[in-house]
Amino acid sequence: MGRSRKTVDFLVSLNRYRDVLFKALGVPVLGTVLKRVMDARGTVFIHIPVGESLEVGGGTALPVEIAEHFIREACHHVILEYCPCRKVKGCKEHNVNTGCIFIGAGAREIDPRVGRHVSAEDALGHLRAAAASGLVPVVGKVKFDADYLGVKDHRRLMTVCNCCACCCLAGGVRQAPRDVRDLVVRLEGVEVSVESACVGCGTCVGACIFNQVEVVEGRAVIGEECKGCGRCAAACPNNAITVRVENPDYTSRCVELIGAYVDTG
Repeated sequence: MGRSRKTVDFLVSLNRYRDVLFKALGVPVLGTVLKRVMDARGTVFIHIPVGESLEVGGGTALPVEIAEHFIREACHHVILEYCPCRKVKGCKEHNVNTGCIFIGAGAREIDPRVGRHVSAEDALGHLRAAAASGLVPVVGKVKFDADYLGVKDHRRLMTVCNCCACCCLAGGVRQAPRDVRDLVVRLEGVEVSVESACVGCGTCVGACIFNQVEVVEGRAVIGEECKGCGRCAAACPNNAITVRVENPDYTSRCVELIGAYVDTG
């Protein structure tokens, strides 16, 4: 069995130092050691855009079906009792108790006092409710999750986060060097564009947790490291930013990419 609730709560509390850790990844020698400890080469996260601002081509599956695919295929499912990021940050915008979903054989090791062991259907319901409340699903694998939960084999544990713009751990990634920032991968086939309705109000700038939007000569400009999460589009008061997915193969390509990092069977 994994770590106790008390131990997990303590380790989660260290999340308040996330910016310091991400900055340390850019320090010579120290950064190299930290990347090895966190298994940077074996880490990947992909934001799954959802919401009314998302446009998909005819016959193309919604991106959230990527997360649903892994949940359906997984042999075990656990819903964490709370979101570590929102708990530490004291989130006022979203429910702290809408926790992450952990799937795969490794999830069996999670202490039931830390997370509820549930069916695939329960996990799917949790995912859909989180997305409906405005949270952005993030799918991937990171060794740190296995470490603080006490799961021995991190290669058999997948994380499905439900992230908010104000508290998400990914917000600290912008403090890290480029190679670490690139561990958060843009969903293939996603296009983010600024339309003529943009008035340069700057609302989207504050909505982007990756610092990839700026206003230039009265118009929003999307940066090259945009992760395609769609937060800017959802925040725009003039509906001037669109997020489109038109490549019908993006789902299978994304499943293949993430599947190469973690085994959920």
